[in-house]
Order: sequence, then C-alpha cells, then structure tokens
Amino acid sequence: MPIKKEDIQILAYRQYKYNESYEHICWRLAELTETIKINITNGHDVEALESENLVFFLKNDTLIEPSRDDIAETAEKIYHNSPEKSKLHWFIAEKTLLLEEIKKALVRNG
Repeated sequence: MPIKKEDIQILAYRQYKYNESYEHICWRLAELTETIKINITNGHDVEALESENLVFFLKNDTLIEPSRDDIAETAEKIYHNSPEKSKLHWFIAEKTLLLEEIKKALVRNG
C-alpha cells in the first residue's frame, strides 16, 4: 500500500510538536533507516536523507533489530550533514510509516 503524502505531513507535524533535541532526532532517523535496511532485500538502497519510493521484499519472518554501532554511524552521518529539523521530521515520518508497512507485512506473512 502506498504511503500518502498527507499521512507523512501529519506525522511530521506531530514530530515537530515533540520539540526533541537535534541529536535525538538524528538518532531516531538513523534507527528507523537501519531497521528498514536490515529487514528488506533491497535495503542497501535506503538512505536516511532521501525520500523513499520502495517496493520491498522481506528478508525474514520476524523484525530484525540493527546494531547500536550501525545506528550510531548513520546518526553521525546525518548529524554532520546538518539538515534542517523540518526535513528530519519529514524523513522520520516517512520511514516510520514505511516501517509500519513492513511490520504489517511480517504479520500477514507470519
């Protein structure tokens, strides 16, 4: 099911309202990105600071959690790219919705 732009906008606005620190936002985006990457076969195509338009194929029957080191490495890259908070909120919302779709697919396939 395609992710709707309106759903991304709503979730991005909610992220904005939390008023989290920049470092925490970078970490959250890195965590989502790495979780998606490790759970789909074309995960190497997933970039933290890009919008996704993926058709994904699951690697396993259960959700795999990324290592803390992989998350930290990605978070550092995000932080050093210095994107504005609004873009980070957008990418977090988008990847949150994508990860929800992955979780739904795991339940359907499980």
